[in-house]
Amino acid sequence: MANSQNDFRNGRALPKNVQEKVDTSEDEIDLTEYLRVLWKRKYLIAAGSALPALLFGLFFFFSPSDYKVTYKYDVDQESYTVLPDRFDSAGKHAQEISKADIHLESSGELLTMTVSQGKRAAEAEKDELDEKGHRILIDRFNSTENLDKLIAKLRESRPDEHAREMPKADIRLESSGELLTMTIVGRPKKDMQRISLVVRDNFEKVIPIYSVKKELISAIAKFKAEMADIEENKFSLELELQKKKAILAKLKDLEPADSNKIPGNIILQFDNISENSEYLPLTYQVQITDANIINIEETIKANQEKYDYYKILISLNERLFDEVKNKTSSYYTIREFHSFLTGIVNNYEDKKLVDCLNAYIKKIENVTSTNIPVVEEPGVHLVPKDIVKKITILFVALLLIMTLVAFLLGAVQQRQAPTS
Repeated sequence: MANSQNDFRNGRALPKNVQEKVDTSEDEIDLTEYLRVLWKRKYLIAAGSALPALLFGLFFFFSPSDYKVTYKYDVDQESYTVLPDRFDSAGKHAQEISKADIHLESSGELLTMTVSQGKRAAEAEKDELDEKGHRILIDRFNSTENLDKLIAKLRESRPDEHAREMPKADIRLESSGELLTMTIVGRPKKDMQRISLVVRDNFEKVIPIYSVKKELISAIAKFKAEMADIEENKFSLELELQKKKAILAKLKDLEPADSNKIPGNIILQFDNISENSEYLPLTYQVQITDANIINIEETIKANQEKYDYYKILISLNERLFDEVKNKTSSYYTIREFHSFLTGIVNNYEDKKLVDCLNAYIKKIENVTSTNIPVVEEPGVHLVPKDIVKKITILFVALLLIMTLVAFLLGAVQQRQAPTS
Protein backbone atom coordinates (compact mmCIF):
# COMPACT_ATOMS: atom_id res chain seq x y z
CA MET A 1 0.00 0.00 0.00
CA ALA A 2 2.92 2.24 0.81
CA ASN A 3 4.48 1.46 -2.54
CA SER A 4 1.29 2.45 -4.34
CA GLN A 5 1.20 5.73 -2.50
CA ASN A 6 4.88 6.28 -3.34
CA ASP A 7 4.11 5.54 -7.00
CA PHE A 8 1.45 8.29 -6.97
CA ARG A 9 3.78 10.68 -5.25
CA ASN A 10 6.54 9.99 -7.73
CA GLY A 11 4.12 10.66 -10.61
CA ARG A 12 4.22 7.17 -12.00
CA ALA A 13 0.92 5.80 -13.46
CA LEU A 14 -0.59 2.56 -12.31
CA PRO A 15 -0.90 -0.32 -14.73
CA LYS A 16 -4.19 -0.37 -16.75
CA ASN A 17 -5.62 -3.50 -15.16
CA VAL A 18 -4.97 -2.13 -11.67
CA GLN A 19 -6.65 1.20 -12.60
CA GLU A 20 -9.80 -0.61 -13.85
CA LYS A 21 -10.03 -2.55 -10.59
CA VAL A 22 -9.78 0.67 -8.61
CA ASP A 23 -12.56 2.34 -10.68
CA THR A 24 -14.83 -0.70 -10.34
CA SER A 25 -14.26 -0.73 -6.61
CA GLU A 26 -15.20 2.96 -6.40
CA ASP A 27 -18.43 2.33 -8.39
CA GLU A 28 -19.36 -0.54 -6.11
CA ILE A 29 -18.73 1.64 -3.11
CA ASP A 30 -20.99 4.43 -4.51
CA LEU A 31 -23.85 2.01 -5.34
CA THR A 32 -23.56 0.38 -1.96
CA GLU A 33 -23.67 3.80 -0.35
CA TYR A 34 -26.91 4.61 -2.19
CA LEU A 35 -28.50 1.34 -1.19
CA ARG A 36 -27.39 1.85 2.36
CA VAL A 37 -29.03 5.29 2.45
CA LEU A 38 -32.27 3.88 1.04
CA TRP A 39 -32.26 0.99 3.52
CA LYS A 40 -31.55 3.29 6.40
CA ARG A 41 -34.49 5.52 5.46
CA LYS A 42 -36.82 2.70 4.42
CA TYR A 43 -39.42 3.44 7.09
CA LEU A 44 -39.45 7.13 6.22
CA ILE A 45 -39.89 6.35 2.51
CA ALA A 46 -42.61 3.78 3.19
CA ALA A 47 -44.46 6.01 5.62
CA GLY A 48 -44.22 9.04 3.36
CA SER A 49 -45.43 7.28 0.19
CA ALA A 50 -47.56 4.24 0.99
CA LEU A 51 -49.42 5.66 3.99
CA PRO A 52 -50.69 8.88 2.30
CA ALA A 53 -51.64 6.92 -0.80
CA LEU A 54 -53.57 4.43 1.33
CA LEU A 55 -55.34 7.18 3.27
CA PHE A 56 -56.21 8.96 0.02
CA GLY A 57 -57.60 5.71 -1.38
CA LEU A 58 -59.76 5.10 1.68
CA PHE A 59 -61.02 8.69 1.64
CA PHE A 60 -61.77 8.52 -2.09
CA PHE A 61 -63.44 5.11 -1.73
CA PHE A 62 -65.84 6.25 1.01
CA SER A 63 -66.47 9.70 -0.51
CA PRO A 64 -69.88 10.26 -2.22
CA SER A 65 -70.06 8.97 -5.78
CA ASP A 66 -70.76 11.20 -8.77
CA TYR A 67 -73.49 10.47 -11.28
CA LYS A 68 -73.99 11.74 -14.80
CA VAL A 69 -76.78 12.31 -17.29
CA THR A 70 -75.87 12.71 -20.97
CA TYR A 71 -78.03 14.35 -23.65
CA LYS A 72 -77.11 14.19 -27.33
CA TYR A 73 -78.63 16.71 -29.76
CA ASP A 74 -78.66 16.45 -33.53
CA VAL A 75 -78.88 20.22 -33.91
CA ASP A 76 -80.07 21.43 -37.31
CA GLN A 77 -78.51 24.84 -37.87
CA GLU A 78 -81.29 25.80 -40.29
CA SER A 79 -83.82 25.37 -37.50
CA TYR A 80 -81.91 27.97 -35.48
CA THR A 81 -82.10 30.43 -38.39
CA VAL A 82 -85.50 31.70 -37.40
CA LEU A 83 -86.03 34.34 -40.06
CA PRO A 84 -86.21 33.30 -43.72
CA ASP A 85 -83.24 34.26 -45.87
CA ARG A 86 -84.99 36.63 -48.28
CA PHE A 87 -81.86 38.18 -49.69
CA ASP A 88 -79.27 35.39 -49.69
CA SER A 89 -80.35 33.36 -52.71
CA ALA A 90 -78.01 35.15 -55.12
CA GLY A 91 -75.09 34.81 -52.74
CA LYS A 92 -75.77 31.11 -52.16
CA HIS A 93 -76.03 30.53 -55.91
CA ALA A 94 -72.67 32.23 -56.40
CA GLN A 95 -71.16 30.01 -53.73
CA GLU A 96 -72.53 26.91 -55.44
CA ILE A 97 -70.95 27.97 -58.72
CA SER A 98 -67.62 28.65 -57.05
CA LYS A 99 -67.69 25.13 -55.60
CA ALA A 100 -68.30 23.51 -58.98
CA ASP A 101 -65.86 21.12 -60.67
CA ILE A 102 -65.08 21.88 -64.33
CA HIS A 103 -63.55 19.19 -66.56
CA LEU A 104 -62.40 19.60 -70.18
CA GLU A 105 -62.05 16.42 -72.25
CA SER A 106 -61.01 15.97 -75.87
CA SER A 107 -62.67 13.17 -77.90
CA GLY A 108 -61.73 13.21 -81.57
CA GLU A 109 -62.62 16.60 -82.97
CA LEU A 110 -64.93 17.45 -80.08
CA LEU A 111 -64.07 19.28 -76.88
CA THR A 112 -66.39 18.38 -74.01
CA MET A 113 -66.78 20.54 -70.94
CA THR A 114 -68.47 19.01 -67.88
CA VAL A 115 -69.57 21.16 -64.98
CA SER A 116 -70.55 19.37 -61.74
CA GLN A 117 -71.12 20.40 -58.17
CA GLY A 118 -68.11 19.62 -56.03
CA LYS A 119 -69.48 17.13 -53.51
CA ARG A 120 -66.45 17.16 -51.31
CA ALA A 121 -66.36 20.94 -51.25
CA ALA A 122 -70.07 21.10 -50.44
CA GLU A 123 -69.68 18.54 -47.66
CA ALA A 124 -66.66 20.41 -46.29
CA GLU A 125 -68.64 23.65 -46.33
CA LYS A 126 -71.54 21.98 -44.49
CA ASP A 127 -69.18 20.51 -41.89
CA GLU A 128 -67.58 23.92 -41.42
CA LEU A 129 -70.99 25.58 -40.93
CA ASP A 130 -72.08 22.86 -38.49
CA GLU A 131 -68.88 23.23 -36.49
CA LYS A 132 -69.25 27.00 -36.43
CA GLY A 133 -72.89 26.70 -35.38
CA HIS A 134 -71.94 24.30 -32.59
CA ARG A 135 -69.28 26.70 -31.32
CA ILE A 136 -71.81 29.55 -31.29
CA LEU A 137 -74.31 27.47 -29.31
CA ILE A 138 -71.64 26.39 -26.83
CA ASP A 139 -70.49 29.99 -26.36
CA ARG A 140 -74.07 31.14 -25.81
CA PHE A 141 -74.69 28.39 -23.28
CA ASN A 142 -71.46 29.15 -21.39
CA SER A 143 -71.98 32.91 -21.42
CA THR A 144 -72.10 34.65 -18.04
CA GLU A 145 -75.62 35.90 -18.70
CA ASN A 146 -77.00 32.42 -19.39
CA LEU A 147 -75.08 30.70 -16.58
CA ASP A 148 -76.44 33.24 -14.10
CA LYS A 149 -79.97 32.42 -15.26
CA LEU A 150 -79.25 28.70 -14.99
CA ILE A 151 -77.83 28.99 -11.47
CA ALA A 152 -80.83 31.02 -10.32
CA LYS A 153 -83.19 28.43 -11.83
CA LEU A 154 -81.32 25.58 -10.15
CA ARG A 155 -81.60 27.31 -6.80
CA GLU A 156 -85.32 27.89 -7.32
CA SER A 157 -85.80 24.18 -7.95
CA ARG A 158 -84.57 23.26 -4.43
CA PRO A 159 -87.59 23.43 -2.11
CA ASP A 160 -85.73 22.22 1.01
CA GLU A 161 -83.86 24.21 3.63
CA HIS A 162 -80.68 24.18 1.52
CA ALA A 163 -82.30 26.12 -1.32
CA ARG A 164 -79.67 28.85 -1.20
CA GLU A 165 -76.85 26.40 -1.75
CA MET A 166 -75.72 25.80 -5.30
CA PRO A 167 -76.29 22.16 -6.33
CA LYS A 168 -73.05 20.26 -6.82
CA ALA A 169 -73.18 19.83 -10.58
CA ASP A 170 -70.67 20.16 -13.39
CA ILE A 171 -72.15 20.91 -16.82
CA ARG A 172 -70.16 20.30 -19.99
CA LEU A 173 -71.41 21.07 -23.49
CA GLU A 174 -69.16 19.95 -26.33
CA SER A 175 -69.29 19.12 -30.02
CA SER A 176 -68.69 15.51 -31.08
CA GLY A 177 -68.98 15.06 -34.83
CA GLU A 178 -72.46 16.03 -35.99
CA LEU A 179 -73.86 15.88 -32.46
CA LEU A 180 -73.84 18.23 -29.52
CA THR A 181 -73.24 16.34 -26.28
CA MET A 182 -74.35 17.83 -22.97
CA THR A 183 -73.13 16.01 -19.85
CA ILE A 184 -74.33 16.88 -16.35
CA VAL A 185 -72.18 15.41 -13.57
CA GLY A 186 -73.19 15.80 -9.92
CA ARG A 187 -74.57 14.26 -6.73
CA PRO A 188 -76.56 12.98 -5.00
CA LYS A 189 -78.27 10.57 -7.34
CA LYS A 190 -81.78 11.55 -6.28
CA ASP A 191 -81.17 15.17 -7.41
CA MET A 192 -79.66 14.36 -10.80
CA GLN A 193 -82.95 14.00 -12.67
CA ARG A 194 -84.18 17.33 -11.34
CA ILE A 195 -80.89 19.11 -12.10
CA SER A 196 -80.64 17.60 -15.59
CA LEU A 197 -84.21 18.64 -16.44
CA VAL A 198 -83.47 22.24 -15.44
CA VAL A 199 -80.31 22.28 -17.57
CA ARG A 200 -82.12 20.67 -20.49
CA ASP A 201 -84.96 23.19 -20.22
CA ASN A 202 -82.40 26.01 -20.37
CA PHE A 203 -80.71 24.63 -23.48
CA GLU A 204 -83.92 23.84 -25.37
CA LYS A 205 -86.05 26.86 -24.43
CA VAL A 206 -83.77 29.73 -23.39
CA ILE A 207 -80.76 29.39 -25.71
CA PRO A 208 -82.93 29.73 -28.89
CA ILE A 209 -83.98 33.19 -27.70
CA TYR A 210 -80.41 34.40 -28.28
CA SER A 211 -80.68 33.15 -31.87
CA VAL A 212 -84.00 34.93 -32.28
CA LYS A 213 -82.47 38.17 -31.03
CA LYS A 214 -79.52 37.88 -33.41
CA GLU A 215 -81.74 37.05 -36.39
CA LEU A 216 -84.05 39.99 -35.68
CA ILE A 217 -81.08 42.38 -35.67
CA SER A 218 -79.90 40.87 -38.96
CA ALA A 219 -83.36 41.14 -40.55
CA ILE A 220 -83.76 44.81 -39.57
CA ALA A 221 -80.34 45.59 -41.03
CA LYS A 222 -81.17 43.81 -44.31
CA PHE A 223 -84.49 45.60 -44.71
CA LYS A 224 -82.83 48.96 -44.09
CA ALA A 225 -80.15 48.10 -46.65
CA GLU A 226 -82.83 47.27 -49.23
CA MET A 227 -84.62 50.54 -48.54
CA ALA A 228 -81.35 52.42 -48.93
CA ASP A 229 -80.77 50.77 -52.32
CA ILE A 230 -84.28 51.73 -53.46
CA GLU A 231 -83.73 55.34 -52.41
CA GLU A 232 -80.34 55.39 -54.15
CA ASN A 233 -81.77 54.03 -57.41
CA LYS A 234 -84.88 56.23 -57.32
CA PHE A 235 -83.07 59.33 -58.55
CA SER A 236 -81.45 57.46 -61.44
CA LEU A 237 -84.76 55.92 -62.52
CA GLU A 238 -86.58 59.24 -62.42
CA LEU A 239 -83.80 60.90 -64.39
CA GLU A 240 -83.97 58.11 -66.97
CA LEU A 241 -87.75 58.49 -67.13
CA GLN A 242 -87.50 62.21 -67.83
CA LYS A 243 -84.93 61.51 -70.53
CA LYS A 244 -87.14 58.93 -72.26
CA LYS A 245 -90.17 61.26 -72.13
CA ALA A 246 -88.16 64.07 -73.71
CA ILE A 247 -86.94 61.73 -76.46
CA LEU A 248 -90.50 60.57 -77.09
CA ALA A 249 -91.78 64.11 -77.39
CA LYS A 250 -89.12 64.99 -79.97
CA LEU A 251 -89.63 61.76 -81.92
CA LYS A 252 -93.31 62.58 -82.29
CA ASP A 253 -92.40 66.01 -83.74
CA LEU A 254 -90.24 64.48 -86.47
CA GLU A 255 -91.52 64.03 -90.00
CA PRO A 256 -91.70 60.36 -91.02
CA ALA A 257 -89.44 59.38 -93.92
CA ASP A 258 -90.92 58.77 -97.39
CA SER A 259 -91.43 55.03 -97.64
CA ASN A 260 -90.82 55.14 -101.43
CA LYS A 261 -87.22 56.31 -100.87
CA ILE A 262 -86.35 53.43 -98.52
CA PRO A 263 -84.26 50.75 -100.31
CA GLY A 264 -85.83 47.30 -100.44
CA ASN A 265 -84.46 43.89 -99.44
CA ILE A 266 -82.65 45.30 -96.34
CA ILE A 267 -82.74 43.22 -93.14
CA LEU A 268 -81.63 44.80 -89.86
CA GLN A 269 -80.41 42.62 -86.97
CA PHE A 270 -79.75 44.02 -83.48
CA ASP A 271 -78.16 42.45 -80.44
CA ASN A 272 -79.91 44.97 -78.19
CA ILE A 273 -82.83 46.76 -79.76
CA SER A 274 -83.06 49.30 -76.93
CA GLU A 275 -79.53 50.56 -77.58
CA ASN A 276 -79.88 50.56 -81.37
CA SER A 277 -83.47 51.76 -81.77
CA GLU A 278 -82.33 54.86 -83.69
CA TYR A 279 -81.78 52.65 -86.74
CA LEU A 280 -85.41 51.56 -86.80
CA PRO A 281 -88.18 53.36 -88.64
CA LEU A 282 -89.63 56.29 -86.72
CA THR A 283 -92.87 54.47 -85.84
CA TYR A 284 -90.94 51.62 -84.19
CA GLN A 285 -88.70 54.06 -82.32
CA VAL A 286 -91.77 55.72 -80.82
CA GLN A 287 -93.18 52.33 -79.76
CA ILE A 288 -89.88 51.23 -78.15
CA THR A 289 -89.54 54.51 -76.27
CA ASP A 290 -93.14 54.19 -75.05
CA ALA A 291 -92.35 50.66 -73.85
CA ASN A 292 -89.21 51.85 -72.05
CA ILE A 293 -91.18 54.61 -70.32
CA ILE A 294 -93.82 52.12 -69.17
CA ASN A 295 -91.10 49.76 -67.91
CA ILE A 296 -89.37 52.50 -65.89
CA GLU A 297 -92.67 53.76 -64.45
CA GLU A 298 -93.63 50.24 -63.35
CA THR A 299 -90.16 49.72 -61.84
CA ILE A 300 -90.50 52.93 -59.82
CA LYS A 301 -93.97 51.89 -58.70
CA ALA A 302 -92.82 48.39 -57.68
CA ASN A 303 -89.83 49.81 -55.81
CA GLN A 304 -92.11 52.18 -53.93
CA GLU A 305 -94.38 49.30 -52.95
CA LYS A 306 -91.39 47.30 -51.72
CA TYR A 307 -90.11 50.35 -49.86
CA ASP A 308 -93.44 50.76 -48.05
CA TYR A 309 -93.61 47.02 -47.31
CA TYR A 310 -90.04 46.96 -45.92
CA LYS A 311 -90.91 49.94 -43.75
CA ILE A 312 -93.81 47.99 -42.22
CA LEU A 313 -91.61 44.90 -41.77
CA ILE A 314 -88.96 46.96 -39.99
CA SER A 315 -91.62 48.27 -37.63
CA LEU A 316 -92.80 44.72 -36.94
CA ASN A 317 -89.29 43.34 -36.42
CA GLU A 318 -88.39 46.22 -34.13
CA ARG A 319 -91.46 45.43 -32.03
CA LEU A 320 -90.38 41.78 -31.81
CA PHE A 321 -86.83 42.81 -31.00
CA ASP A 322 -87.99 45.09 -28.18
CA GLU A 323 -90.00 42.20 -26.74
CA VAL A 324 -86.98 39.89 -26.77
CA LYS A 325 -84.53 42.55 -25.59
CA ASN A 326 -86.68 43.53 -22.61
CA LYS A 327 -87.31 39.91 -21.56
CA THR A 328 -83.91 38.26 -22.07
CA SER A 329 -82.66 39.55 -18.72
CA SER A 330 -85.20 37.19 -17.11
CA TYR A 331 -85.75 33.47 -17.75
CA TYR A 332 -87.57 34.15 -21.03
CA THR A 333 -88.24 31.04 -23.13
CA ILE A 334 -88.94 30.38 -26.78
CA ARG A 335 -92.42 29.13 -25.84
CA GLU A 336 -93.26 32.43 -24.18
CA PHE A 337 -92.09 34.24 -27.31
CA HIS A 338 -94.33 31.96 -29.39
CA SER A 339 -97.30 32.89 -27.20
CA PHE A 340 -96.48 36.57 -27.70
CA LEU A 341 -96.47 36.13 -31.49
CA THR A 342 -99.81 34.33 -31.58
CA GLY A 343 -101.24 37.07 -29.38
CA ILE A 344 -100.29 39.97 -31.68
CA VAL A 345 -101.04 38.37 -35.06
CA ASN A 346 -104.70 39.40 -34.80
CA ASN A 347 -103.69 43.03 -34.26
CA TYR A 348 -102.69 43.43 -37.93
CA GLU A 349 -105.05 43.72 -40.88
CA ASP A 350 -102.58 43.79 -43.76
CA LYS A 351 -102.78 40.32 -45.33
CA LYS A 352 -99.13 40.30 -46.41
CA LEU A 353 -98.04 41.24 -42.91
CA VAL A 354 -100.28 38.59 -41.36
CA ASP A 355 -98.88 35.99 -43.75
CA CYS A 356 -95.35 37.03 -42.79
CA LEU A 357 -96.17 36.70 -39.09
CA ASN A 358 -97.78 33.29 -39.59
CA ALA A 359 -94.70 32.09 -41.47
CA TYR A 360 -92.53 33.40 -38.65
CA ILE A 361 -94.66 31.56 -36.07
CA LYS A 362 -94.16 28.33 -38.05
CA LYS A 363 -90.41 28.91 -37.92
CA ILE A 364 -90.55 29.28 -34.14
CA GLU A 365 -92.64 26.11 -33.86
CA ASN A 366 -90.04 24.32 -35.98
CA VAL A 367 -87.32 25.35 -33.53
CA THR A 368 -89.23 24.06 -30.51
CA SER A 369 -90.16 20.77 -32.21
CA THR A 370 -86.73 19.87 -33.62
CA ASN A 371 -84.57 20.93 -30.68
CA ILE A 372 -84.96 17.71 -28.69
CA PRO A 373 -82.35 15.14 -27.65
CA VAL A 374 -81.76 11.93 -29.59
CA VAL A 375 -82.76 9.94 -26.49
CA GLU A 376 -85.73 11.57 -24.79
CA GLU A 377 -85.10 10.27 -21.25
CA PRO A 378 -81.47 9.19 -20.71
CA GLY A 379 -80.65 7.32 -17.53
CA VAL A 380 -78.55 8.38 -14.56
CA HIS A 381 -75.21 6.54 -14.64
CA LEU A 382 -72.51 6.14 -12.00
CA VAL A 383 -69.23 7.88 -12.82
CA PRO A 384 -66.32 5.42 -12.32
CA LYS A 385 -63.87 6.60 -9.67
CA ASP A 386 -60.75 4.81 -11.05
CA ILE A 387 -59.41 4.41 -7.51
CA VAL A 388 -56.58 1.99 -8.40
CA LYS A 389 -55.25 4.23 -11.15
CA LYS A 390 -55.30 7.35 -8.98
CA ILE A 391 -53.69 5.60 -5.99
CA THR A 392 -50.94 4.21 -8.22
CA ILE A 393 -50.12 7.62 -9.69
CA LEU A 394 -50.08 9.21 -6.23
CA PHE A 395 -47.91 6.41 -4.75
CA VAL A 396 -45.31 6.66 -7.53
CA ALA A 397 -45.13 10.44 -7.18
CA LEU A 398 -44.74 10.26 -3.38
CA LEU A 399 -42.17 7.45 -3.68
CA LEU A 400 -39.97 9.61 -5.92
CA ILE A 401 -40.32 12.58 -3.58
CA MET A 402 -39.51 10.59 -0.44
CA THR A 403 -36.51 8.95 -2.13
CA LEU A 404 -35.14 12.39 -2.93
CA VAL A 405 -35.79 13.49 0.66
CA ALA A 406 -33.89 10.44 1.96
CA PHE A 407 -30.82 11.29 -0.12
CA LEU A 408 -30.96 14.92 0.97
CA LEU A 409 -31.14 13.93 4.64
CA GLY A 410 -28.22 11.55 4.17
CA ALA A 411 -26.14 14.28 2.52
CA VAL A 412 -26.93 16.73 5.33
CA GLN A 413 -26.08 14.15 7.99
CA GLN A 414 -22.77 13.27 6.30
CA ARG A 415 -21.82 16.92 6.05
CA GLN A 416 -22.58 17.56 9.70
CA ALA A 417 -20.59 14.49 10.84
CA PRO A 418 -17.12 15.44 12.36
CA THR A 419 -14.21 14.62 10.13
CA SER A 420 -11.76 12.01 11.62
